[in-house]
Parts: sequence; C-alpha cells; structure tokens
Amino acid sequence: MKISIVIPVYNVAPWIGACLRSVFAGGRDSAENSLECIVVDDCGTDDSMTTVEALAPEAKQCGISFHIVSHIRNRGQAAARNTGTAVATGDYIFYLDGDDALEPRALASMASVAECADFPDWVQGNYRRVTASGAVKEDTVYFNPAEPVYGNREAVVRHFGRLNFSNATNKLIRLDFIRENGLEFRDGLIYEDALWCMQAYEVVERIATLGPVTYRHNLREGSTMRSAMTRTKMGSLLYIVQYLAGAPRDVNVERQAVTNAVYGMKHLYLSPLGRAYRKRWMAALWETGVQHMETAGAGLQPLSRLVAGAFRFRPLGARLYLSLLLWCYGIFLSFRKQRAKA
Repeated sequence: MKISIVIPVYNVAPWIGACLRSVFAGGRDSAENSLECIVVDDCGTDDSMTTVEALAPEAKQCGISFHIVSHIRNRGQAAARNTGTAVATGDYIFYLDGDDALEPRALASMASVAECADFPDWVQGNYRRVTASGAVKEDTVYFNPAEPVYGNREAVVRHFGRLNFSNATNKLIRLDFIRENGLEFRDGLIYEDALWCMQAYEVVERIATLGPVTYRHNLREGSTMRSAMTRTKMGSLLYIVQYLAGAPRDVNVERQAVTNAVYGMKHLYLSPLGRAYRKRWMAALWETGVQHMETAGAGLQPLSRLVAGAFRFRPLGARLYLSLLLWCYGIFLSFRKQRAKA
C-alpha cells in the first residue's frame, strides 16, 4: 500500500522537526508500505521551512519519497491541504498538522487494519493530547472491540457518536474516496475540518477503527482552537451551520448544526464583538432554522446546554437571554479566579 502524508507548514518552527521525524520513523516501521511525504509551504514568517529543508535528506534514508510544494502567498490550512491532496499519488492519504506528530507505528498499524478490513473509506485513529509541558492530558479512543469495523452506511449513521466527524487529521483515507466524491477543504474557512467531515459523512459507507493511539496532538496557545474568537471565526461557524441546514437531513446532521451554533452563540457573548454584529449574526443564525433542530443527544456540556436554551426564544429574546446568561457566567469566572488567588 502507498500512503501519502500531507503536512501544511505555517509558522510551526518549534514542532516541525519532531513532526517530520515521526513520519521518518514510520518509514522504518512500515517497510511493507510505500510512504510519500508532501510538505506544503504556506509562506510563514518563521524558519519552519529551513528545518524542513535540513531534514529532507533523512527521508530518503528511511525510504520515503519526499516533496515540498510551495504556495506563492499564504493561503491558509484548507488551501494547503487541497494543494497536497492534488499532487498525492498514494492509495490512502493521511493529513498531519505540522505542530503535531505520529505515534510509533501509527501508519503501519492503520495500513494493516485497512487491508484486514478490505480497504474501507477510512481508518479512524486515536488521539493523545499533550500539554506544552509534555504531560499527557488525555487519550481519545474511538475503538470498540465489539464492533471495530462499521461495514455499511447504516452502521456509520447509527454509531455516528462513536466516531470522529470533527477532525480530518488522524484518518487514513482512501484517496479515490476523496476524488470520486469531490471532497475539498473550503478555502479561507476557519474550522475547515468540521465542514469537510460532515461533507464526507454524506457519502462515507465503511469506516474501520483500531486500538492503539496513533496521533500526538500538541495543545498549544495560539492555535486556531485555543486563540481568541474573531469575526472571521464567527463567520466560519455561521457558514457551517448554514451548510448543514441545507444538507441532506438526519439526526446527526442536526446535532452537528446545533453543536456549532451553540459554540458560536457562547463565544458571541463572551467575546468583544459588538452589539450590532451580535444582532446580525443571531438574525442570520435564526434564518437557518437551527433553533428547531434536534438538541437531545448532541453531547452538550452544562454551560452549552444553558446556551442552547436560547433556541426557545425569537432572536430578540434569545439575545437578551444570552446576554444575561453569559454576563452571569463571566461574574462566576471572575469570582472563581479571585478565590484561586486567595
């Protein structure tokens, strides 16, 4: 089996060395597979690519075909992944972020599962989330020994909650599946994984899982998920809800729409985005009809369940409700912070 590993690189100098070396180790561990590593230079401002170029000779020593594809300007992670996908020649493709890394024997294990499962649309890996100090925060495992392979569309839909339809990383994906279904990351969108995964959900029929942890996700300040909310991010969340509202509807699509809408509403009132912007954003959100969608089973945390209570109201009432709720929540956070200092 040939596997293409696509790595977008943009200002990841502290991590890209470990990222690449984890891929090179995979070359030594996967002698039975052919590996192709595609680094997409997205025109960062640090010395990430200096590290990439310095390490490139190690790829050949590990039997890995190594390619650098360069953008002429910064275009974002979605475009970088599309660029890598366009030039990939593998049977399967694996998206790896430049500030993360593979766990030992990850690709070998996933390739073995793909072969044993008769080449599913993708193999879902498991995550190890690691803090900046190197401590393991948690492992997220999608493997169920009672049902390691979801072998048809009905099984995928029924067990949606056991799988990962939020991240495109850590999946060994059949490249023909991507190309036959015209799957692309939306250029310029933040949270592009959330949209891509739900577009893939519309057409995926077979998913395999495995037991070992395969992916090291480094939790770092400044990443997309851990940086401050902006209007660009809010616009992306709204776009995702709008897409899901118009997609072929089932309970899983509705729950994902609700999850993204609630996440957006929460940050709309926890971030200094302005009253006029909040009004426009909420009006557009209500136009999607998400307030009438299925919330039960969406896996919302306690605060998010309270935020979802805004769906009981019309836009004006919802704005007043959220303003009061999250004002109280802000006071609670301040009180807890003061107590921690005492």
